[in-house]
Amino acid sequence: MTTTTDWEELVTTSHLDTVTKIKWLLEEEDYEEAREGIVILEETMSAAQKRSLESQLERLMLHILKWEYQPQKRSMSWVRSITNARLEIEKWQEEKPTFNDTFIKSRWEKVHSFAVRSARAEMGLSRKDSFEPKILTWGQVFEDEYLIEN
Repeated sequence: MTTTTDWEELVTTSHLDTVTKIKWLLEEEDYEEAREGIVILEETMSAAQKRSLESQLERLMLHILKWEYQPQKRSMSWVRSITNARLEIEKWQEEKPTFNDTFIKSRWEKVHSFAVRSARAEMGLSRKDSFEPKILTWGQVFEDEYLIEN
């Protein structure tokens, strides 16, 4: 018995429902359809994980840019955000070895451009305002200390 499932729709609706459908297909011995579901689920989950890591990297870069360009507004919440984003990225790297430094570097310029746009918005800058920061270095993002001096 061959069924046709709209895997794209199902995967975006619910990963649990997708797994349940795949399990049912395996029980029905519809291996080809189950295989298709597994492939699409894997692709979707992998893309979501990449977006999550990129989001953490963007948040990290955003706060470092604000740190650099708005020193008078530095706060403990920025320190916490920088620290938290670094820890989350470290966790991603431990859990998923493919998210190594090489992977992060391959996304660096794209994520940096998003961070610049976000920083511009958070700093209240218009398109007319000059804000063309140099691309952040690895050291600035992952090694430098960001502390509030008392």
